[in-house]
Formats: sequence, C-alpha cells, structure tokens
Amino acid sequence: MKLRYSPHTPRLKIVDQYVRELFRDELPDGIKYHDANHTLHPTKGVVAVANSIAISENIFEHDRELLITAAYFHDTGYIREYDKNEPIAARMAGRILKLIGYKPNAVKKIQKMILSTDLGLEPKTHVEKILCDADLDHFGREDFFKLDGKIREGRRARGIDVSDDAKWYKGTLKIIKKHQYYTESQIKLREEEKQKNIKRLLSKLENIEKKKRGRI
Repeated sequence: MKLRYSPHTPRLKIVDQYVRELFRDELPDGIKYHDANHTLHPTKGVVAVANSIAISENIFEHDRELLITAAYFHDTGYIREYDKNEPIAARMAGRILKLIGYKPNAVKKIQKMILSTDLGLEPKTHVEKILCDADLDHFGREDFFKLDGKIREGRRARGIDVSDDAKWYKGTLKIIKKHQYYTESQIKLREEEKQKNIKRLLSKLENIEKKKRGRI
C-alpha cells in the first residue's frame, strides 16, 4: 500500500503552500513532466516517495523533515531555467527557508540535497541518496513510458525536434541503463521493474529496426 503524504510539521505546511503556489503561478507552459504533479502527487510525487523511503530507511525525524523540504524545492528551478536548474532551486530554497525558522546548517544540508539531484553528480549522504531515488522512482514503475512521453512532449513544446522514435528511445535507454538506485528499500521495491522497462525499451528499438528493414 502506497503512503499518502501531507505535510506533518508546521514548517512543512508553510513550504507546501509556498511551493504549490509557485508551481501554479509561475511554471512555464512548456514544462510537461517536471510540474506540480511530479513533486506533489500524494503517493507518486517526489515528496511522498522521499517520505516513504525515509520511513523504510529509518531516518531520524529531524533529517526526514529536511529531506522532505528538499523534495519540495528540488524542481522549483524549472520556473527560471530548464537546464542546470538545480542551483537555482537551491538558491530559492535558501532565501525562503531562513525566513521560516530553518537554521543555516539545515539550509546548507537541504541545498546539498537539491544539488545532488543533478544527473551528472553522485549523491554522497544517506538523505541525498534517498532524494535521488525518489526523484527517479518512475524508472522502476509501470507508468514509466507514460512519463517518458511527458518528458518528450515537454521537449517538443520547447521547440526541440523529438520526432525520431529510435533516437528518443536510445537516449532514454542510455539514461536508465546508467542509473542506479542507492537505498536498499528502493532497490528491493523498484529494481526488478526497472529491468523490465529496460527490456521494453530494447524491444521497442528492435521493432523500429524491423520496420526500417521491412521498408528497404
């Protein structure tokens, strides 16, 4: 049974309201995947998944609150910039969190978690690993292809040519094969389905090649 999440501390209630309004009022139309639903869905959103993993991994309550705060803010940088949005999100979090009682050391920890969600970086701490696992939870879910389609739709909306199916699926395959889950609970929960999604991608690419050969 999936855990539904709603903010469980006074500070997280403020963060929740702030981030919801931010996505509602300022997210560009071209963002189709990294939207409010990706972050805030009550069971599949990054906030809910991060909370669920934290509970499974027996994270202390204080660190769980900081982790969930980072999960709320991790994609807010898309409001300003698509590429390299993590530093923007970290700065946005820093400005807001100090106003609602987060101490400087806690803010730095949250900012490091947000920065760790950059695919080019390796998470170091336990909470950073949890956030990264939550962010890419869908790699090991049955709705993987639906959400991959939303990413593609967002690229198309921003004027990027994504018409070549083979090229798109090869790019997706490269990312998912390079990816790893870091926490024991997430490996147990998602790795098997992730491997199935890799096989499905390979099958799609094989079918595309067969159709090409059939036309020659």
